[in-house]
Amino acid sequence: MSATVTPETRAFEYALGVFAVLIGLAVADVATSFHRLARSRYPVAWDPLCLLAAFYALCLAVGMWFDLWGVRQFAETRHFFFYLWLVALLFVLFLIAADSLPDEAGEACDLSAHYASNRRYFWTLVVIFQVGYLLNGLYFIGADLRHLSPGRSIWLINNMLVPCLLALVLRSVAARWVHYLGVVFLLAGLAFHYASYQIN
Repeated sequence: MSATVTPETRAFEYALGVFAVLIGLAVADVATSFHRLARSRYPVAWDPLCLLAAFYALCLAVGMWFDLWGVRQFAETRHFFFYLWLVALLFVLFLIAADSLPDEAGEACDLSAHYASNRRYFWTLVVIFQVGYLLNGLYFIGADLRHLSPGRSIWLINNMLVPCLLALVLRSVAARWVHYLGVVFLLAGLAFHYASYQIN
């Protein structure tokens, strides 16, 4: 006996193609840039911090794939302006991925210099994305916001508000040790956030 297909599920399946393309472009950009660096004929000065930031961008893209699956049953996802908002958010995600690594591996490719010169732009994009992600969370919580349980409130703060604040700090502070700590905390937060997610 086949499962009943709800209007929400049909809407999700209809829109999934566009969302999959945008998420796929973000993943593909990180992979392509890394491949060009790894296969470059010229010496590449590798930088763990830059690679961590690129890995964080990759994890954000994968996480959005799980998030899309998680909201497939909500009627709120069927509105034109929600789709427009989500496409804009995924566009920002693509820009994050595109900026995480150099597009071309030239004669002198220093990933530390790339990270330093793009730090403010990269983390500004992450701030924009995280604020949008927070607004999405509040959109789905809606009227229940005033009646959140303590556990749910902590979940909301840890998974949505803290990443916004950390990204804002990394945008403003240039010290590399702060960036190492910040990116590690952001990655740990993503791991904690998505640990229980499943696509089934």
